[in-house]
Amino acid sequence: MNEDLFVVNRKNAITVTEKQIKIILWYVVECYLLTLKDNAKYSKTWVKNHTTYKFENYLKNQLVEDYLIKNKDLLKQKTLILNDINFGCETEKNYIDSQDGKKKPDKIDIYINKLGLRDVWKENDENIYFAIECKRIEKLSNVNYYISDIEKFSNRNYLNTRLPFEGQLAFIENPLITHIQLSDKVNKKLKEKTAIITNNFLSPLTIHSQFNGIYLSAHKRNTDKQKSFTVYHLLFDYSNIVVDY
Repeated sequence: MNEDLFVVNRKNAITVTEKQIKIILWYVVECYLLTLKDNAKYSKTWVKNHTTYKFENYLKNQLVEDYLIKNKDLLKQKTLILNDINFGCETEKNYIDSQDGKKKPDKIDIYINKLGLRDVWKENDENIYFAIECKRIEKLSNVNYYISDIEKFSNRNYLNTRLPFEGQLAFIENPLITHIQLSDKVNKKLKEKTAIITNNFLSPLTIHSQFNGIYLSAHKRNTDKQKSFTVYHLLFDYSNIVVDY
């Protein structure tokens, strides 16, 4: 394959993949809106007393188990290609750490595969995956914790077919913090963070007509400065979902 044809095929693969990712993100938002419609409540006290989960893990597990897995028929409104899509929690894949060159396990918060992209990426559909990392936001200083995932994306050389698109989900538990304030704070921290090469800072993106808390950013891989990746940020207001009692 000559270089020009490779570039064209690569661009086509990215275009098709981006379309699929946006449909998946639409669905994640749709499931979030269902939690609001259901008036779902997750009690920090109950989780502490009745489970062994860290609260962040409990929130993402409930999103996956109660909504993402159970409502997949909604995806048929958008496409039939994602009929076999799979959602999981705490799945591990391997990566090479650029800091020490060692092979390590990558524990993924929300793991999504069977994306119907086998013919696009010339790889087994089981091995092609999209990852969404989750963080609780109780105060704006938690932004440091949030952008640690972007640094992780930058420094890891993934061994499976991890797409050049990453997902981040914020559970905003403080009613005084809006998605606009959070995105502004993330951008401020990214400008200070020399370990992360940012091509494009967070900017609003419309994927779902009933939700405006999605943002897009772009960064360089520190493992290969020629490669870049895009991050989709889902900033969910959980202030009425998370309760203390």
